[in-house]
Amino acid sequence: MQDSSSQHERLWDRFGDLTVWKRGDQRAPHKPLLIFYALGRLAQGDRWLRFSDIEEDLTDLLIEFGPPRQSHHPEYPFWHLRSDGVWVVPEADVLEMRQSASNPPKTELREKEARGGFSDDIHQAFRNDPELRREIARLLLSSHFPTSLHEDIATAVSLNLEGAASERRDPEFRTQVLQAYQYRCAICGFDLQLGMSGTPIGVEAAHIKWKQARGPDEISNGIALCALHHKMLDKGALHVTEDLRLFVSEAVHGSQPHLSRLQDRHGNRIHTPQRETYYPNGEVMTWHVNEVFRGPPRV
Repeated sequence: MQDSSSQHERLWDRFGDLTVWKRGDQRAPHKPLLIFYALGRLAQGDRWLRFSDIEEDLTDLLIEFGPPRQSHHPEYPFWHLRSDGVWVVPEADVLEMRQSASNPPKTELREKEARGGFSDDIHQAFRNDPELRREIARLLLSSHFPTSLHEDIATAVSLNLEGAASERRDPEFRTQVLQAYQYRCAICGFDLQLGMSGTPIGVEAAHIKWKQARGPDEISNGIALCALHHKMLDKGALHVTEDLRLFVSEAVHGSQPHLSRLQDRHGNRIHTPQRETYYPNGEVMTWHVNEVFRGPPRV
């Protein structure tokens, strides 16, 4: 009989070694998002997912949590996840490929009613061990997304992450970034502290270029933000330019006075760090505007 711990280790290796499309620092979280979606559906008892049924849901996930792009392709992860040995498409043999491409078009997946799902061994392991599902979800979340988005993604796919382990962080990075910005949010100035020790409440050291995209734990890749503005930065609602001006996305909307407060800050400089050597560098700013910011900015 197969040892369960060794089986779990092999599954960790298979999901940890996913082949993710790469071109420089561009983000491509298509496969992880499909896996999250499938894990959520598996928790509801669904083994096979018909492409035509999940196409819209998967596209919405790519729009909300993927990089800003002119078009989105849910057919790519649905088909190419097969190459990682964790996903199967039973109708694969009857599907016609696109010319000069290694995947079938959306229309072919729809017309042939193509289904996808985890391979037999993985499906069985996940069905028998709900905690294993959560472990794999946490592994992929920590590998591809900042902590501020984990709960949002889990909620979007109806995946329970209760008992999730905390992501390991470099304590020196947090200390250095907060000190550089004098323990206040660089956008709104929020600086509440607790007790005689002056422990900051709700002021965080945000990575501009995510650690999951190989962003360094350096002050020039950090910015002190309150929890709200940290979340907005990671969601692409905000961007900070190289000359430290705040840009707000046109996609942000809401009620007054909250929206007007944000609009009033649009185009203005943020609170600058204590030294110019601490300023965010151009490379991480470029990455954020290309891979995260939901432009265009407001005029």
